[in-house]
Amino acid sequence: MLSKTPAPKKRLGQHFLQSRYYAERIADAIVKYNDGHIVEIGPGRGALSIFLKERYPRFHLIETDAEIIPILREKLGKGEWTLHRADALEFDFSALGSSLHIVGNLPYNVGALIIRKTLLYAPQVASVTYMVQREVAERITAMPHTKQMGYLSIFCQFFGTPKILFRVPNGAFFPKPNVESAVFQLKVDRNIEDRLPKVKWESFFNFVSRNYTMRRKTLATCLAWNNGEKSSYHHILEAIGLDRKVRPEDLDVQKWLELYENVEGLHS
Repeated sequence: MLSKTPAPKKRLGQHFLQSRYYAERIADAIVKYNDGHIVEIGPGRGALSIFLKERYPRFHLIETDAEIIPILREKLGKGEWTLHRADALEFDFSALGSSLHIVGNLPYNVGALIIRKTLLYAPQVASVTYMVQREVAERITAMPHTKQMGYLSIFCQFFGTPKILFRVPNGAFFPKPNVESAVFQLKVDRNIEDRLPKVKWESFFNFVSRNYTMRRKTLATCLAWNNGEKSSYHHILEAIGLDRKVRPEDLDVQKWLELYENVEGLHS
């Protein structure tokens, strides 16, 4: 006897993928690998999970909703898959081994938090393939000198080059959200720690975040404000080839790294 399907929970931001077509497209888009593990975050009713099981019999699922777990178990049946009842924001991904390829239809309300948490496990996390609100995907893949460029753009692009694979209409979900979704993928650079030692990641991301809090101001103004100084930072900007009137959204990842290293050197 099938378990009764619980209603979607608004507090968990549940919008279940119900389109077989898009579920299969996501499964087919996952980065091909010789070894490693597939990890699905928020499988819900298992629309994507059944295709993951076909392609990757040994995979992990992370689901926080206890009421939905019996549905998943019945849909997947027997196999070598492992289901973890846990909140992805509290889960220790390091326990799942190396070369993780993470996939999921992320809740709109915590999607950005999950993206940040999982990428910080790089290089153990080798790739992510996530479905998010379309506007979020556009921010993640934004280019310098655009309004979409922001902290989340720099954070994700630090790890690699994110790409939007395809859009997903709201009719592919139940209940139907008011927004369109998109699937993006990011393959983590193999030599990511050559870009910046991992012990400095938190400091670097905090530096970028602080200097995005006043994005209408020039970057020189943001730097002076955040460091509690009246001294000019124009000479540092000019030393790395930036105009003194440059704004935060004008910098790509490499320029942020150069700026961070120069400012860090000034205050060390």
